[in-house]
Amino acid sequence: MKTLIQFEKDKQHRPIGLQVAPMVDIVLLLVCFFMLTSQLVQSHKDPTVMLPWMKNPLSAPETRSELIVNLRADGGITVNGQAVALASLTGFVGGEFRRAQSEGRPLRVVVRADRRQRFAALDDCLAACRKAGLGQVVFRTQEDQP
Repeated sequence: MKTLIQFEKDKQHRPIGLQVAPMVDIVLLLVCFFMLTSQLVQSHKDPTVMLPWMKNPLSAPETRSELIVNLRADGGITVNGQAVALASLTGFVGGEFRRAQSEGRPLRVVVRADRRQRFAALDDCLAACRKAGLGQVVFRTQEDQP
């Protein structure tokens, strides 16, 4: 015995039109999102810090879980855009490190030391990171001098 399949008669089919308004909304939202996130990523880099020159730097790529410490030529310290005194650097970095550990995410501390600053300031910063319990600190440099 054969089974017959019956189809409905053709209904009036409207042509499907392209909806431009929702597409424009989505594109504008994406543009705003990427502009905001790119601004947030670059806001922690202090433009007054002149990085030292290095031939063939072994630079680690930037990650989303970085704590950026800027050492200015005048001795000022900023961490992720916030001015921090050297005396409170250990507590600040240690708190961020413990918070990252409790959330189960890795945290990398990146030091951007101005090439015009004293080495003693860099040594004090590294000592503060050591006291905070960090095992590794990454340095940012620029490629060889032009």
